[in-house]
Amino acid sequence: MGLFIFLLFVAFPVAEVIVLGKVISRIGFGDTMILLLFSAVFGAYLAKLQGKATLIRVQQALAEGRVPTSEMIDGLMIFLGGILFIIPGFISDILGFFLLFPVTRWCAKWIFLRNVKSAYGARSARGEVPQPKSYEGFSARKGDAEDAEIVE
Repeated sequence: MGLFIFLLFVAFPVAEVIVLGKVISRIGFGDTMILLLFSAVFGAYLAKLQGKATLIRVQQALAEGRVPTSEMIDGLMIFLGGILFIIPGFISDILGFFLLFPVTRWCAKWIFLRNVKSAYGARSARGEVPQPKSYEGFSARKGDAEDAEIVE
């Protein structure tokens, strides 16, 4: 988890600045800013289109009486892709494109589900629901939230 935080808040912004500097040195500051603005607007438009299509698929799944799990994961990935487009930088734009196009989003969804299944697959395959862990200061037990006890 510490490595993920480091990559997210240190390595990723540094890589974005390095790539941005190289692009500015190649095509100039003004053209780079226009390209970043265009990619943000195009990404927002693409996220809107994909979001509407996913919403329609969610409504169809609900009308058929099934849980729209896959569609909800698609919606989450489209949301993250849209956020990545708003972040200025070319690496985040590439990752945003990856999450907004259905074919590449399928690959990301497959990786996500594989990781979730490896973490929770053994319990959920038997139909068991994982019980909450005990957090510092509280004991986990069945019942309503009002029944929680403080452990000293």
